[in-house]
Amino acid sequence: MSRRRLEILQWVGLLAGALVWTAQHVVGYGVTEAACGAGSAQFGISHDVWQASLMAVAVVVILGAEAAALTVFLATRSSSYEAEPPAGRIRFFAIAAMTANAIFLMIVLLDGFAAIFNVECRQS
Repeated sequence: MSRRRLEILQWVGLLAGALVWTAQHVVGYGVTEAACGAGSAQFGISHDVWQASLMAVAVVVILGAEAAALTVFLATRSSSYEAEPPAGRIRFFAIAAMTANAIFLMIVLLDGFAAIFNVECRQS
């Protein structure tokens, strides 16, 4: 695999998980606000369906990012992360991306399930 393709996969693997988690959380908050608003009752927004859909899309993207990071990790197995750049840098970011994507996957699942199973539209 070419170095340019590895670099692109490296950045996809590193950034996609964080970006999709941010989008899922912000849009999920907006969906909850819309479902709980008195003016939105006429639209019939199904809170749980939206939250489950957002969670499913985020999980798929994070698994794709994890696959990209794993591809880069396996393609650079002949070098160490302590090697000279760019091979060492690419491998280092692949390791960081695999770790971060596992964390983001757990965050997305916890965020999504909490939004689905918690009672929305309740005053605290």
